[in-house]
Amino acid sequence: MDRLLRLLAALSLIHLSVATSQKPFSIIINNGNQLVVNNSAVLTGSSNSSISPIVASSSGAIANHGGQVTYRRVSPNVVKVQVDTNSSYTGARFTVPNDGLFYGVWEYPFFDQITNTNVEFDLKGLGDSEGVNWSNARAPFFITNAGYGVYADTLEMGSFDFTTSGQAQFIFNTSSLVYYIILPNRLETINQSCKKDFHDGVSNAQENYYDVINHLYYNEIRATSMFADRPYGTGNMSFGNFDLDPTFYPTPGQFIANLSDHGFDFQVWVANRAFLNTELYNDSVANDWLFPGYSAETFLGPALNLSIPAAYSYFLDRLSAFTDLGVKGYKIDRGEEEEMPVYEQNIQMSLFEQLCYENMVSKWGESNFYNFARSAVDRSRSRTAVWNGDSHSNFTGLAYSVASGIRAGLIGFSQWAVDCGGYIRGVNDPEEELWARWMHFSTFSPTYEIMIGTNHTPWYPPYTSRLVSVLKQTANLHASLLPYIKSYTYHATQTGVPIIRALFLEYPHDPKVYTTTDSYAFGEEFLVAPIVTEGGTRDVYFPSGSSYLEYINKTDVYQGGTTHPVSLEWEYVPVYVREGAIIPTGDIYQGNQRWTKWEPYLEIQAFPSYNVPASQFEYYNAVQNGTATITMVTDKREKSVIITYEDLGTPGTIIVYGKDGQRNATLTAGRGSVLFRGFVSLFGES
Repeated sequence: MDRLLRLLAALSLIHLSVATSQKPFSIIINNGNQLVVNNSAVLTGSSNSSISPIVASSSGAIANHGGQVTYRRVSPNVVKVQVDTNSSYTGARFTVPNDGLFYGVWEYPFFDQITNTNVEFDLKGLGDSEGVNWSNARAPFFITNAGYGVYADTLEMGSFDFTTSGQAQFIFNTSSLVYYIILPNRLETINQSCKKDFHDGVSNAQENYYDVINHLYYNEIRATSMFADRPYGTGNMSFGNFDLDPTFYPTPGQFIANLSDHGFDFQVWVANRAFLNTELYNDSVANDWLFPGYSAETFLGPALNLSIPAAYSYFLDRLSAFTDLGVKGYKIDRGEEEEMPVYEQNIQMSLFEQLCYENMVSKWGESNFYNFARSAVDRSRSRTAVWNGDSHSNFTGLAYSVASGIRAGLIGFSQWAVDCGGYIRGVNDPEEELWARWMHFSTFSPTYEIMIGTNHTPWYPPYTSRLVSVLKQTANLHASLLPYIKSYTYHATQTGVPIIRALFLEYPHDPKVYTTTDSYAFGEEFLVAPIVTEGGTRDVYFPSGSSYLEYINKTDVYQGGTTHPVSLEWEYVPVYVREGAIIPTGDIYQGNQRWTKWEPYLEIQAFPSYNVPASQFEYYNAVQNGTATITMVTDKREKSVIITYEDLGTPGTIIVYGKDGQRNATLTAGRGSVLFRGFVSLFGES
């Protein structure tokens, strides 16, 4: 947990004090004379509306409600607080200065902001909302610009309240709560979604996929997987009989094998939903596995209670019908549309995502499939990626999606995606300009996921060849960034630090970036500022402390602490690389690349600056399942650059960019070192 906050300011000599003795129980943490954490009250009550501060004696016994409060330091930077009460609801309140900021808890960007200012909501999924419907990743965790974080270790239903200036409060429906105060301390896929929307000349879903494959091939557009949204199966609402409908998929086993031969994995839609008169429903009714009071007559359909071991085992076993056909992943939907008691959302979605994960691992092993979910709570982040729900196909939907990607990273969901172009669409949505801008945003996202279908396919009317060209440019750039993205994805599994980063995580010294919603750091090396309004213009603020090179053309340099207007055609995106950056690119996963002879290669791009004497990149070597360090050292006096590297596992080239153009050197097998003399940097030297 401490690594998640590694970029917040350093503190030492932390002193913990506790106020008791007939006063509201509080935990105060100081650094010398400086207040660091004010856990101003522990709360309890018989209902959400009756919560009040508890009073505890010096022994920790709760005087007014009965029970016990204990606290201890479990590491130098983590304090564990355990509250056991006789009441039904338990929580805590934290206080910061009135201008303090809180981040986290929900992926959804309330009011198009990355902070939680004036937000009060339950720890559950959202419904139809401004910009994005069903943006539902969540975690009982927040961080503050005061330099600390708080994590509530529970799957019970709860609520968070940030509506009072300088205050954060949470309350959970439990009589026993553990929370941690965390102190400061020094994919790689394009998913093509095909529904029942068939292109001209196509009679079933299989032919529709082949039509997509052919267009990707002839346009030389990179992709690695496809998923089937509903309808694809038999039975009510097309899910619950654990099959592919022969009307749509006449030869499903052969079809999926053909997709694999073309370089595509295949995924299908699943949900913990027992639609009326399906096998899933009938067997669930017979065994009393459904939550009482939830009617199967509605569109929603009731959920199985997966806390019942027999229900869990049954669902797990029946999913093998898909993996036996060759399915290599699930799009995990729903879980927050009143198909279960609201207090069960977090528990049941964690169980269902664990179930889907176990099914895939049993067939394919770890890391050989791709699950992604719309509704996910923090304990599922190691078992599923997330997509941000049903974005609206307009510029508001794009802006909210950018903000939700930033927020997802702040609550620890690094593997994140969005339906490129939006999901909530009109007949001919998205319009070309919007889709082009969204394609660029998807390029600089962990996963490039695009939904296509009737009236929504780039190579068919009403769209033009210009949009196809942008799709090719962006999809292929994303493919070339896989070495970079995979490296940061691996680091996220080790540290919790995401690849889409709120700017204050990279630039904590710059007060201007703490509320930025439309720009982000993509790893440490990139600054990305998507255009989220019609017309192709925006202002870009460059955080202080560095200089930045425009990445696409690699010509213009901007100084930190300045703001510049940009006006760009569809073919471009405001994306910049920091001085001193090392960026591994190349082609390390073949996917559907069948139009030329393919061999893996790396292209290590380096952007030396004499303002940065040394920099390094921890490259993830998938062959060895570990990291290999690439180091760059500059010497202004000697006008030299030395790049050394450990075994990267793939042949390739080092490219160093300077004012006199680019210089190349071959990567040797194993360890190596390259010296460039007489180098003139693109960045002005201080």
